[in-house]
Amino acid sequence: MAEEGMDSFCGSVFWDTNLTWNTTDPDLTPCFQKTVLVWIPCSFLWLFSSLETYYILHSKTKNVPWNWLNISKIILTALLIVLSIADVGFVASRRSNEFETFSVDYYTPIIRMVTFALTIALIVYNKERGLRTSGLLFLFWFFLTIFGIPQFRFEIRRALRDEPRPEPFFPFVSYMIYYPVTVAIFILNCFADAPPKYSEYPPVEEVVLCVSHSPLMIFDIMKPRSGDLAITIDFIQEAAILCPVAAMKSVNCVLQFINPCPEQGASFLSKLFFSWFDALAWKGFRKPLETSDLWNMNPEDTSSEIVPMFDKYWEKSKRKSEKVPSPKATFRKTSGRIDFVSGKQKTKQQASVLPAICKAFGPTFLFGSALKLFNDILTFVSPQILRLLISFVEGDEPVWKGYLYAVLMLLTAALQTLFLAQYFNRMFIVGLRIRTALISAIYRKALKMSNSARKESTVGEIVNLMSVDAQRFMDLTGYLSMIWSAPLQIALALYFLWDILGPSVLAGLAVMIVLIPVNGFIANKAKTLQIRQMKNKDERVKLMNEILSGMKVLKLYAWEPSFEQQVIKIRNKEVKVLKQAAYLNAGTSFIWSCAPFLILITRVY
Repeated sequence: MAEEGMDSFCGSVFWDTNLTWNTTDPDLTPCFQKTVLVWIPCSFLWLFSSLETYYILHSKTKNVPWNWLNISKIILTALLIVLSIADVGFVASRRSNEFETFSVDYYTPIIRMVTFALTIALIVYNKERGLRTSGLLFLFWFFLTIFGIPQFRFEIRRALRDEPRPEPFFPFVSYMIYYPVTVAIFILNCFADAPPKYSEYPPVEEVVLCVSHSPLMIFDIMKPRSGDLAITIDFIQEAAILCPVAAMKSVNCVLQFINPCPEQGASFLSKLFFSWFDALAWKGFRKPLETSDLWNMNPEDTSSEIVPMFDKYWEKSKRKSEKVPSPKATFRKTSGRIDFVSGKQKTKQQASVLPAICKAFGPTFLFGSALKLFNDILTFVSPQILRLLISFVEGDEPVWKGYLYAVLMLLTAALQTLFLAQYFNRMFIVGLRIRTALISAIYRKALKMSNSARKESTVGEIVNLMSVDAQRFMDLTGYLSMIWSAPLQIALALYFLWDILGPSVLAGLAVMIVLIPVNGFIANKAKTLQIRQMKNKDERVKLMNEILSGMKVLKLYAWEPSFEQQVIKIRNKEVKVLKQAAYLNAGTSFIWSCAPFLILITRVY
């Protein structure tokens, strides 16, 4: 029924299996080319334009200067709008001359014209808000270029077949201009625009204080928005305060700009394939990397940007869990007094850091999870294509289908690698931001602790919270999606294997179910060992802090050997726990290595 509606909408067949699949010379119908292959890219742009608007409104850079790149994009897009208007005018003129016309000849040019107007608006607003590249526009022109290939091929073949020229001739000329212009705009979107003139991120400079020509200390100082680049007296005084040892000696202060990360000025295509990293990789291949070769962090990943955002949600969480009295007021008519009576107080709850983390870094995490979902789906697409390829080899099908299956397998593997790389990139960024926020919160809390609270927490515990526990969040983030990804992969695997093996799939499922409590036991033992290891580490850090604080007394009474034995005793405990953890890790690796073999045996026998 839907195909009949599309047939009347186009005036021709919407889908013809004999023309597209059951043939040695495949092609798509003109109706399909003018509707689906045009509407999908346009719908994609309109669907995700709200996300692009969000990035535009929240951009902290402004005013990209006019240059040949953005001017060329606007001029070529305006040319496409003119072509769309000309297509509508041509159809209207044919209708007035009583030629047969159809709805698709009106709607498709109008849809393209409105969509191209939206792209010009996005280009202008991206320029005004300082966005140097747009992933949405890149993907839109990419899809438009790929989906335009069938119609471009169809028009060329029709022109070669219908000599001396195809009738009507104007649509042929229009598309021969339209498609090359589309390809040119796509190529222009592969490059990044010029740097913006204004940025809310203050530039960072690096000062290296050298004593006897050897670097002593490196630190970052935010440069004022308006100021001289030269080293002033105040600048040197600030350096002397940060490094008093160097201030007492002859100091050579050298001002160097920190290398900005090239990711900031990379195009969407460069970010997609991480080609902005190639220069550092080649440099590391030719010579050992030094500190001066490393780039500065992206401004949005620095603590000055992350900590305020986290603190905003953390303060809200603390206010909700605080002990707040709810007073009641009573009025006495005899005396005319208002008495405040303290009512019941809310029970005090301990604030959780999880809601603040989810609100601050949740959107980026969800985007990474979506990439993981696409990767998991593509994991099971490749076996299905391989199945079709095996059927092609065994059967007698046209040769072009074999090439199609081979290309699809290549594209599937490439997309799977691309999604997985971008997923881990996003997750590591989220983990880094969480670690930065937690270290800042712990350090700020340590500075504000009262004397009674200091008695409950040792210096070693605080140091471990900042160095070890915060790092655990970063390590966990990349694999947290396995909570939903692993069951999804198991379910899809069982679904596809059931079609091939039948009920014998349940035997493999039984093996996986049996391994769950085994791995749970090992995980609990590893957790217990981790707690013991942290306690031993806290004890050792506390003892070392006492030793360093009372070094004069230790030297005076010659207590070094006894304290050395105490430190060695604690370290031996740590080594013992590490050995047990290594055995558990080896057992876990052995079980997971044997699991596929066990599943295969149960399915076969």
